[in-house]
Amino acid sequence: MTLAQAYYALAACLLLAGSLVLADATVLRAFRRSRGATLLLGLAAIVWFAWWLVNLPEADLAGIPRLPVVAVFIGASFATFYTMPDFLSVRALGALMLFLARATLDAGYRQLPHSLLDAAVSYGLLILFGFWWACSPPVFGRQCDWVLATAGRRTVVGGLLLVLGAACLVQSFRLP
Repeated sequence: MTLAQAYYALAACLLLAGSLVLADATVLRAFRRSRGATLLLGLAAIVWFAWWLVNLPEADLAGIPRLPVVAVFIGASFATFYTMPDFLSVRALGALMLFLARATLDAGYRQLPHSLLDAAVSYGLLILFGFWWACSPPVFGRQCDWVLATAGRRTVVGGLLLVLGAACLVQSFRLP
């Protein structure tokens, strides 16, 4: 992934989140227990991590055969759909946020000052909230309820997300 692609991905996520917050979309209230969101985001997280495991350098596996590691991971991941389906969509969103943060930070490594916005968004939003929501999914629900409770909060948070998304988009065009 190039730094421009990282900024495009960040911009898309931030603009989508900002527009959903500003529109007071019912999807944000139903998301935490949505079976469709659980399947979509869960499968995306499983595929992304399995792809990462398959492409991991041999030295990082400490001599363990690659295919059994991938098979055990995929099997355990699919087992979560049945053993802990509650709030799994939020956990999968948190995992995807962490994967995206890693990819964008790798893309921006040693590219200062062009990667400062990327690092700020990745560390400030993706990693902080990704860990928080993956570790404690009910927090996502409480935060959504708090943000969506008043028009003023929706405007401030949605506007901030849209401004950050626009800034990422602008920065992607300014790269050398």
